[in-house]
This record gives sequence, structure tokens and C-alpha cells, in this order.
Amino acid sequence: MRGIKKYFKLAVWFSLLFLIIGCSNSSSGSGPSSSGEKNNSTSESSAEETKEKEDESESKQNIRAALESMFNGPTEKLEIALDGMENEGFGSEDFKKHLSDYAEYFEQHYKPYVSDSFYEASFIDSPDASYYLKAAHPDAQLKTEGITIEDKEGYYKFSMDVSYTNNKSGESKTVEIRGHTQTDEEGNVSSINFINPNELYQELS
Repeated sequence: MRGIKKYFKLAVWFSLLFLIIGCSNSSSGSGPSSSGEKNNSTSESSAEETKEKEDESESKQNIRAALESMFNGPTEKLEIALDGMENEGFGSEDFKKHLSDYAEYFEQHYKPYVSDSFYEASFIDSPDASYYLKAAHPDAQLKTEGITIEDKEGYYKFSMDVSYTNNKSGESKTVEIRGHTQTDEEGNVSSINFINPNELYQELS
């Protein structure tokens, strides 16, 4: 029930998101700086995983990065933005600032790895890209482990373990997430379809 209420409350934010994205696009950071921040968030990866990433094609690197951005966190910056959006009056200047910070976070950590049309479909037009991080906030932290990406004919198959750690008890559980994804001719992610999307969400609700 908590998850359902949060979903409808958060959905209201998207009426302002078009304006925020339009304004922030003119002053958002470039791809290289975003990549640096992403590397910091995954600096604890093992040497084996690091070598595997280096050997991957650009398409697989972008798939991995997009999945990591969706299932790692929320970071302190994103938590502050989410708290502010939930607690400030809708449409107030403080609310708009937190919404801008929220949009900026995904522009830096998610947008560089996906196509423009998929970014619009999965973040601006819907909460898909931020769905699990919103569900985890403020009770838990998510972390991806062991992402595997397999070439198929016309698409990629992926699987990963996502750990869910309760912020109060420290108790941790792990759920395997599986799905299919595609990339465009430039190697940017153009679609993500999860096979078992509800298993993790049930743990977070």
C-alpha cells in the first residue's frame, strides 16, 4: 500500500518535469563528467569485473551503466531531492529546485547511456528509470552485483543480482533481475524490458 501511494504522489511531479528538463538542458554537464561520476559510484568493483567492463563493446558498456544508474542508490544528493519534493508545497520555488536537482541527477547518471527517444519515454514521460530508487527511498539502499550481458540475435539478454539493504536494521536481501534490452546504431540503449519486474518491488513495498 505504501508503494502504491508513493507512486501516485510522485506521478504528479511529471507535470513540471518538462519545464525543468528544458531549462536544465541548457546548463547540464557533458557526457565525460557524467562518466566520471558513474565510475566513482562503481569504484568498489572487483578487478575481474573491471577487466570485463573494459573488454565489453560500447553497447554493453552503455547497457551496464544504464542498469547501474537505475539500481544503485539512492545517493545522498538524490535522497535530498526526493525528500524536498515530498515535503515542499507542489509548485513552490523550493519544490522546483528539488525537482531540478532530481532531473539533473538522471541527466548525469542515466541520460548519457540511452537514446534521446528512450530517455524521454523512460524518464520524462514515465517514472520507469527512477522507479526502483523511488521505491527504495527512504527505507533502503540498492546495489547491483554481477551484471551479465549476453548477445542475442537483434537484442541483448541481461541478468543481475540487486541487493536491498534496510537502512535501519541493516538486513540485506538479494533479488535476481532479468530482462532484454536493445541499443541503437550508436550503441545507446533504446529499450529495456524486465522479465521479473515485481520481485524486487514487492521486497521494497
